[in-house]
Amino acid sequence: MGANLESEEDLIQRIYASAYDPNLWVDVMERLSESVGGLRGCLTRIDMSTGAGVEAILYRSDPAWVDAYAQHFGALNIFKSDDANPGVALTLSQRIQTDEDCLDRDAYHASEYYNDFMRPQDVDRALFIRLGAEGSVASTINIGRRTGDAFESDDLALAGRLQPHMVRAYAIGRRLAGPLGVVRSLSDALHNSAHPLFLVDAACTLIFANRAAENILRGRLGLTVLNGRLTPHDGDAARRFERLVGLAAHRDAARTGGSMSVPRSDGGAALALRTAPLPLDEGAVFRATAPVLVSVTDLESPVDAPDSELRDLFGLTAAEVRLAAAIFEGLTLAEAAEKFGLSVNTVRFQLARIFDKTGVSRQAELVKLMMRLASAPAPR
Repeated sequence: MGANLESEEDLIQRIYASAYDPNLWVDVMERLSESVGGLRGCLTRIDMSTGAGVEAILYRSDPAWVDAYAQHFGALNIFKSDDANPGVALTLSQRIQTDEDCLDRDAYHASEYYNDFMRPQDVDRALFIRLGAEGSVASTINIGRRTGDAFESDDLALAGRLQPHMVRAYAIGRRLAGPLGVVRSLSDALHNSAHPLFLVDAACTLIFANRAAENILRGRLGLTVLNGRLTPHDGDAARRFERLVGLAAHRDAARTGGSMSVPRSDGGAALALRTAPLPLDEGAVFRATAPVLVSVTDLESPVDAPDSELRDLFGLTAAEVRLAAAIFEGLTLAEAAEKFGLSVNTVRFQLARIFDKTGVSRQAELVKLMMRLASAPAPR
């Protein structure tokens, strides 16, 4: 069957993109399978000496069969290398193979593996494209066909042309799996942070805004996006913001962060805004600027007392946490005693215990400590 030159080049681009996004292997397998007349497929990582340890990315395949393989059929895999099938060891060294290259068709069709595992999936013919091997553990793209003609020479030729690209992309992806996983985790953490965070370039063009930052924009509290640029509503604040971003972004500047207030559109307390320079990419010879992180604190937003932190870090009892929260909210000892139905002497005793456990000696110091522990701290 084969693919035309244009679609083959496009598929190669998708193959290399899969090195950075493993989810794209599904699309790669789908396109490759259609090009060679396949029905369904999977990318597996299996110990070919035992058939065990299956990891799989599936295309048009039922995940239930992966579980069935792990629980039973892995031990029956007639394509693994053992004393009964010495020729199968070639699958670890040869790059492109079909089931006929590995086994006699009659022996294949007589096996339990074929009749109870492959056939129920409506797969008869199999094409194997090796992506890599570490000892006896092999990574392979498996493409299955229904009963019918064998894979044609054009199909095998296409797989052979694409195989080196897939090997390189797969190897890159394996090397990047750890670092990219960390990056994605950090990205998720930034996106889910309770603190509003923006990322802008030297021209204040908005690159990223987490959920809390998007809420600031939706509330029209003093910041907006005009023509793709983050900017305060107030003209004077907008000009100052541009200067701060410029100081943090440009290579030829000292690249220092700064802070400023942004008047709220509703007349409430100003937003506290801070810029921080992010590193220039290593080797960015022609890049004169770097992204800038912009953090915003809405001084109108309530700050919850850090109850769990007081319990976990200092061992405060429930009654002591309750009193610390009341002080955090601005209540006097007399007001707290009345609120909790206690005597002022009892409240004073609880406060002394709080001071002893937290290492502070005044209520102002306790509030300051709690502000540092709060999930949405005030700007310093």
